[in-house]
Amino acid sequence: MGREERRLYTVGPFWLASREQSPFLQIRWYDERAKVTRGKSTRRRTLDDAIASILAHHEQWRSKQRQEPDEALAVGLFLNFWNERGKTRRNAATVASSLRIFMAFLDQDEVGMGVAVAGLDKDLFERFIAWRAKPHSYSIEWLGDTFAHASKGVSGEAIQRNLDDVRAALNYAVGKQIPWAPKVPAVDQEMRSPPRDVTLTIDQLGSIVAYAAYDIEALRWVLGMIATAGRPDAVLKWNIAKQWKGEPNFDTHPSGEPKTKKRNAVVPLIPEFRPWLEAWREHPHKIVRSRKTWWRTMRAALGLPSNIVPKTIRHTVATQLRARGVPMDEISGLLGHVGEHRITAGYAKYDPARLPHAKQQLSAIWQEVCASANKWLTNHFRVTASYGVPISVADIPVKSYEIRELELVGGDGLEPPTLSV
Repeated sequence: MGREERRLYTVGPFWLASREQSPFLQIRWYDERAKVTRGKSTRRRTLDDAIASILAHHEQWRSKQRQEPDEALAVGLFLNFWNERGKTRRNAATVASSLRIFMAFLDQDEVGMGVAVAGLDKDLFERFIAWRAKPHSYSIEWLGDTFAHASKGVSGEAIQRNLDDVRAALNYAVGKQIPWAPKVPAVDQEMRSPPRDVTLTIDQLGSIVAYAAYDIEALRWVLGMIATAGRPDAVLKWNIAKQWKGEPNFDTHPSGEPKTKKRNAVVPLIPEFRPWLEAWREHPHKIVRSRKTWWRTMRAALGLPSNIVPKTIRHTVATQLRARGVPMDEISGLLGHVGEHRITAGYAKYDPARLPHAKQQLSAIWQEVCASANKWLTNHFRVTASYGVPISVADIPVKSYEIRELELVGGDGLEPPTLSV
């Protein structure tokens, strides 16, 4: 250890040191195999903040050693799970949020952040459920950053997602760091959300399409859901160049994505949507992970209720098809619900070409929605956000967008739709 380094705090094989060439305190340790001293920055300037970092680092190191459940700290196992498995999962952002939230709860609960795995009992999980369901707030360190959040309370579905991720983290440690993990209970059924029965009107769908006309990427997403009754997350991941070669049918399952129980169907391609797919294939846009912010902004600007979510479009299309007399077996096929009874599915193979009524009515829905979008755009326009003022909609006459005849212009195909009188 050179003169420029001074030990300030020690835990296990690690110590905090200040170094003349850096404003941040460092975590240091001796590597027996290489016979050298190694280190990493805490990105913290004060001793109190750096101590929290070195304790987390030590616990993460200790969590990789085999321990008994009454010795292994839960927080260490959560961080180890995140580093080795959680951050590679498709829903990594949700996993990180769940683990942060549960750790924040522990920090406020009577057991504290130092609770061992064996201390995660039924009573603790019940307290967590009650805490999440009512107004709460927290601030917590996570991988060098501070996350602060305030909530009015969340749904049973959101709490269940948190518990599922906590369960996954604990089960991942079984056999590697701990011999067994405590049982993580499920949220009571009465707290779970009932099936959504809210749908949109044709005019509401039209206003969403019109609002999205200012953003070609969002417009493709919305129209893709309308044209195929596809799942929002699936449509968001479409790579048209890889999954469509001009066939009369279209596979709504994103190319390269693993198959899950939630089937994404192969659907008949309505003629109105074909030009969009062709342009989408020739001029692809960057695939984004989420449109939650865009959706919330749109919903607020249009004055839609908070229970209107992206999946409401899928529910609306299905409801419209049923109201227009489309047979239920065709609707089930379009939604990807075929094959749930494996014996029956083995004899009655699904064929997207045999959905004539569904295809005809999807075209009718498309045409009605686009006509409504044109009408909406004749009397409204989207007001660009300014400092302190969110995006809004103004009720003044403007030229209309011809949504049905919209052409993508420019080299990258990402220009806004052309205006016509």
